Amino acid sequence: MRMFQWIGAMLAFALLALSSPAIGHKKHHKQPVPTEQAATAPASQVPGAAPANHGRMGEMMSDEAEDRSDMSTFARLLDWIGRTHPIIVHFPIAFFPAALLTAIVGRRRPAFAAPVQFLVVAGGIIAPVAAVFGWLDAMNAEPGDLLTVHRWLGTGIGLGGLALAIWVARKPETVRGPAMLTALSVLTVAIVVQGWFGGAMVHGVDHMNW
Repeated sequence: MRMFQWIGAMLAFALLALSSPAIGHKKHHKQPVPTEQAATAPASQVPGAAPANHGRMGEMMSDEAEDRSDMSTFARLLDWIGRTHPIIVHFPIAFFPAALLTAIVGRRRPAFAAPVQFLVVAGGIIAPVAAVFGWLDAMNAEPGDLLTVHRWLGTGIGLGGLALAIWVARKPETVRGPAMLTALSVLTVAIVVQGWFGGAMVHGVDHMNW
């Protein structure tokens, strides 16, 4: 019980710490382009302009231009919760790769078992929440291949992380075994791929070109 209390306390603290910077970054990313500059400069040279092939998620995230006056209180609540997805999704992105690194470094050190267990359980708790918030965030988005892959891969990561957390909680002695290393490696690779799809929806599929 004490371990889960520590997990809850740390998640709450981290969420409060990250929420303000993340929201500030989101607002900075949405600064409007001056009208004269937008009219005279090519799209690729306008500061803040999205690529021509950017995903629909980037358009959906321009919340300042949306009119929510006709939305019900419940619908607005779900919409607001969904918009916290970019904040909360950073937790499983950090926890699972950190668990993998800790498991590798501490393969022959029993003292490293507890940190691995904590990171896996913490990631397994928050990953399904991040997946649900992602579905809420994309409720009004236009369907597309990028969104479909991102949505279902995120769902798989959330369910996989939850299953891994249950496994570790029931059998803590397995955290340093080869099966755990394999599972964490697969989950980490899936998170990296998921991150690419998330970036592609906002910045375009060529956002990682050299």
